[in-house]
Amino acid sequence: MIKVSRASMWLAFLVLLCTSPPLYAIHRTQGIENAAALDKFFKALNEAKSLRRMEPVRIMHFGDSHVAADVLTREIRERLQNEFGDGGAGYMVPRNPMATRRRGVVSGYSEGWSVEGIGGRYSADAIYGPAGINLATTSAGERAWLETSANHFEVYFARQPNGGKLEITIDGVDALEEPIVLNATVPKLDSVFIDLPDDAPHRLEVRTLNNGKVRLLGIVAEHLGAGVSYDVFGINGARANRILGWNRSALTAAIKARSPNLIVLAYGTNEVADNSWTPDSYEILLTEIIQTFRSAAPDASILIFAPPDRGDLPLTQRLSLLVNAERRAALDNNAAFWSSFDAMGGAGSMGSWMRRGLAQPDRVHLTGSGYARLAAMFYEDLDRAREQALSHM
Repeated sequence: MIKVSRASMWLAFLVLLCTSPPLYAIHRTQGIENAAALDKFFKALNEAKSLRRMEPVRIMHFGDSHVAADVLTREIRERLQNEFGDGGAGYMVPRNPMATRRRGVVSGYSEGWSVEGIGGRYSADAIYGPAGINLATTSAGERAWLETSANHFEVYFARQPNGGKLEITIDGVDALEEPIVLNATVPKLDSVFIDLPDDAPHRLEVRTLNNGKVRLLGIVAEHLGAGVSYDVFGINGARANRILGWNRSALTAAIKARSPNLIVLAYGTNEVADNSWTPDSYEILLTEIIQTFRSAAPDASILIFAPPDRGDLPLTQRLSLLVNAERRAALDNNAAFWSSFDAMGGAGSMGSWMRRGLAQPDRVHLTGSGYARLAAMFYEDLDRAREQALSHM
């Protein structure tokens, strides 16, 4: 008979406890979960591929620094546009300080503008538009511009007390019959659409005409026709709850104006290190955000894009809890779900990606090659889900 000491029994118990899946354990799955929630988006893509659409398939991708740099999103966007057509640059804030330069796009602004929404500069009315930032000035003669190929432009701005006056030109010619006067009793988001007869390179320029307050929220450039337009709304250090701090009516108005076919929510990397959340509270938060977007865009598909692994802190269990909370929020609210964390290989995978040159030394962000790899994995799963949906349409 083999005798086991009490100390050995406790040691075995502790090993079992430490290696057992935690409550809310990750269910390892491949591909996009609840892909049926993307049926409307897939239908729009199929219409674009068969050239049956008269406007782009529009995607709005919200997130943190993984999104803000427009490296991961650029890889996804270019794959979509190569397969379904180029719908144009989409919604951009000129010379966005967080984003890399967009291919085929030149943007900028004169020195009299400041960026609100980051760096300690905020708008009291919280009107930013979907980018979460805007350009602001009170000086006359300030300019902001966007140069790219398009035949459809949209300019988003804020009306407000003591608002200024601005003009919009296309290739140096007035695009409007008269300047836009932004003075209003109640602050609100507004926009103007401009269609052109030729789909070619153009320069849209906004110029302030007096010393009133002007806030430029963003400029859209698109090709009217079949294709994909991909809006990138990432902010360094952002957490999901940031969205609920924006002016709700302004955000709703912007989303309705953009009329997206797909909304992607990609958060979690920053809040995983916070102590102010639980799996249940985070699921409730994401549910409110999903419902906010669904109310603004009832015909849009929604996808939760869970964060990559993070290896700079001992956060493996917390990250697993967070990812699974995102999964439950998606599945319980008829949204699709895809996990970067699982796609990378789960807990501890950041170290492996770093050794292969796919992650940066901070063990939080990926390299360009790493984001390209992650984008390829996501796109393969997205395309597989679309093909399966197509067989049932």
